Amino acid sequence: MADKMNRRAFLGMTAAGAAGIVLGDLLGKAQGAVPNAAEANANKANVESETISFYGTHQTGVVTPAQNFANVAAFDVTTENVQELKELLQHWTEMAATLMAGKPLAAEPQEAKFPPTDTGEQIGLDTGKLTITFAVGASLFEREGVDRFGLRSRKPSGLTEMPIFHKDSLQDQLTHGDILIQACSDDPMVCFHAIRNLAKAARGVAHLRWQQTGQLGVKAQGTKRNLFGFKDGTNNPALNDDTFMKNNVWADSADGASWFAGGTYMVVRRIQMRIETWDQQTYAAQEDIIGRQKVSGAPLDGQKEMDQPNFQGDASGKFTPLDSHIRLSNPRTGENSERERILRRGYNFMENLDSVGRLSAGLLFVCFNRNTQTQFESIQKRLTNPKLPDQMLAYTDTTGGGYFAVLPGVPSKGSYLGQSLFA
Repeated sequence: MADKMNRRAFLGMTAAGAAGIVLGDLLGKAQGAVPNAAEANANKANVESETISFYGTHQTGVVTPAQNFANVAAFDVTTENVQELKELLQHWTEMAATLMAGKPLAAEPQEAKFPPTDTGEQIGLDTGKLTITFAVGASLFEREGVDRFGLRSRKPSGLTEMPIFHKDSLQDQLTHGDILIQACSDDPMVCFHAIRNLAKAARGVAHLRWQQTGQLGVKAQGTKRNLFGFKDGTNNPALNDDTFMKNNVWADSADGASWFAGGTYMVVRRIQMRIETWDQQTYAAQEDIIGRQKVSGAPLDGQKEMDQPNFQGDASGKFTPLDSHIRLSNPRTGENSERERILRRGYNFMENLDSVGRLSAGLLFVCFNRNTQTQFESIQKRLTNPKLPDQMLAYTDTTGGGYFAVLPGVPSKGSYLGQSLFA
């Protein structure tokens, strides 16, 4: 299978960015450091080698505690043969299991007259708790009205193409894709190696459409901070909250496609932050825009990070603006508050300068939810309501990303990614 893939002609690659918008404060407990119990098998880490098993009911990289680095890449499928698509997913399954186990993709040394199967830049490195997560876009099922692989009737009903929201500046070369792969590790070289080798193995069947790297503070304590200097994800749900994951993250057989049970919907958005403009705002103005105290992360009317805002003002009369990010992202009122909550997994990105010499940096926003329309989109529409938009939209520019369906997990060796889709 591997030799067959490597002989195929390479149809080209383009590298660009993935996407996000700083969504925010949602109800729930502070983010935990323990995987969901249902993931105990799939996310079981080996203390010595820090490896995580690829196999399980759900894929890793969703409720796995966030590693320090991420590489998210979207692919366009170029073949028209459904069997070749299936073979690619089978091959990727074997590769992902091997990579996450920290093993080389081929025995060394290899025959000198052929290109190496494994590119080798990861040799000598630990896996850094590597997880590799695979998802598919709506265009895999149908493109411009064409049922590409006879799978159109099996598309999950909640999987759509990401719309253009108010103030978005989506660029086609940075948006959408047939297949998405998220590689996360505590070592950026390990992430790069995974994406590079998966792309190499796909030549002739799929090629890179865009990719985006991201990182967190390696030794940061507590809630991580975004590049505006504020804590990001204070009220992300606890990763070991099985009830939340069942209700708000994992799809079941009643969610639009029976084969999709055990999967989840993934939103990726690349937020370009207008760093230079933000840096000119006063300290007080920055806190008003976000709706939180910058250092402690506490609400403007609170004392500690985990305090729940009441938006009524504190003893000194400090009031959270109606168009602050925290207030619009979740007003914490009404029966839909709990239903809307999402699981976030964001990373900062810092690149070179843009075409006019500004810092090219921002947030690679990633979230998972059971129903994108009633969860992510409900929040996003409040933030981008033209009548009362989030103040932060003046300092961000969403340029890419997409909606994807994370495939159910691979329960054991011998099974493969998307097997239930083709059944």
